Amino acid sequence: MNVVDSQLAVASEEQRQKSSLSQAMDSNRLFWVMNCIGWIGLSLLTYFSLSLPYSQFELSYFAHNISQSLVGLLLTLPLRWCFKMVWGWPVAQRFTLAVIATVFFSMLWAVLRLLLFMLMTQEQDLWADYGGWVFPSIFVFFTWSALYHGIKYYQLLQQQREAMLVLESQQRQRALQLVKARAEAKDAQLQLLRYQLNPHFLFNTLNSVASLVSSARTEDAKTMLSRLGDFLRFSLDAGDDTLIPLDREFWALSQYLMIEQVRFSDRMTLEFDVPKDLESLLVPNMLLQPLAENAIKYAIALSEAGGTIRVSAQLKDSRLMLSVEDSGSERLSKPIDRTQLTEASTGIGLRNTRDRLKNLFANDFELLINESSLGGLCFTVAIPATESIREDSM
Repeated sequence: MNVVDSQLAVASEEQRQKSSLSQAMDSNRLFWVMNCIGWIGLSLLTYFSLSLPYSQFELSYFAHNISQSLVGLLLTLPLRWCFKMVWGWPVAQRFTLAVIATVFFSMLWAVLRLLLFMLMTQEQDLWADYGGWVFPSIFVFFTWSALYHGIKYYQLLQQQREAMLVLESQQRQRALQLVKARAEAKDAQLQLLRYQLNPHFLFNTLNSVASLVSSARTEDAKTMLSRLGDFLRFSLDAGDDTLIPLDREFWALSQYLMIEQVRFSDRMTLEFDVPKDLESLLVPNMLLQPLAENAIKYAIALSEAGGTIRVSAQLKDSRLMLSVEDSGSERLSKPIDRTQLTEASTGIGLRNTRDRLKNLFANDFELLINESSLGGLCFTVAIPATESIREDSM
């Protein structure tokens, strides 16, 4: 995840730099456009409100109208620079300097307007009317300053909003990548647990085949190898399917048990009880095989007379209950510690079964070991009942 974070940080910095440059260009362009539009609008307003009512149609008055707006536009450039220089100051200090600078440039504009007016129109001795010139100038420049700060604050709010959106997007990407990494790790762990089951079963079966060949039971060995091939083909065809329909799981289990039945011949009896209406429910792939293997290990293999293995499924309170029972063995000197088998078994099959269930269902599952009516143990797995979509129903 350090690599992911560093990549995100580099991408974020590049995006921030591009965004800052773009925002600076856009802000500068917006300033010039709005500033020019504002001063042109002031020229038009002055012309229609002063020149026309006083019949000032001479070219000199029109030129003064244009020139005073041009001078005002030029004066806003150092005023803007002052505002930008103190933008990082505390609000009170920034406000005070903004008022002082606005008053200063407005009075300077009033002086320059009056000088240009006397120079262009040949009217003289107008300094007594300076107050009438300065108050409109103050109004214009304070309006300009207010618009500048209003637009600036609006841009800052937009930038903060965009930054929050970028940060939220980065956090979402980081969360998605974390979820993806965790899912990949979880899938890898599930596959590892599942692959541990197949070699475990395969070694036992090959040992059984070797025993049959040594005992000259060649037909039984061929039957076992044929069923082993079917079972392995199913395992390969299932591929990455974590959950499969219950009927497929029971078919795979029947192949496994029939392989073992060849080894034990008539010493093992199989019973299956799977209601038709439950066959489409989803279960973890190869979930029941290690439980059946455990029953064979502790019941059938240790009993001279053999025994019975019963596999059943039922629906109870919206949970699928899968059970593997055995008839026990008279050769066991003491009862098997069910708590040890359930919680702390060191056997590969039971330990992997519990790990797989925990990966798939977190804590929403149960793996129970109780006494069976057959005389041995009953291994029961309870998981949420989830319906699958079958291809033949589409």
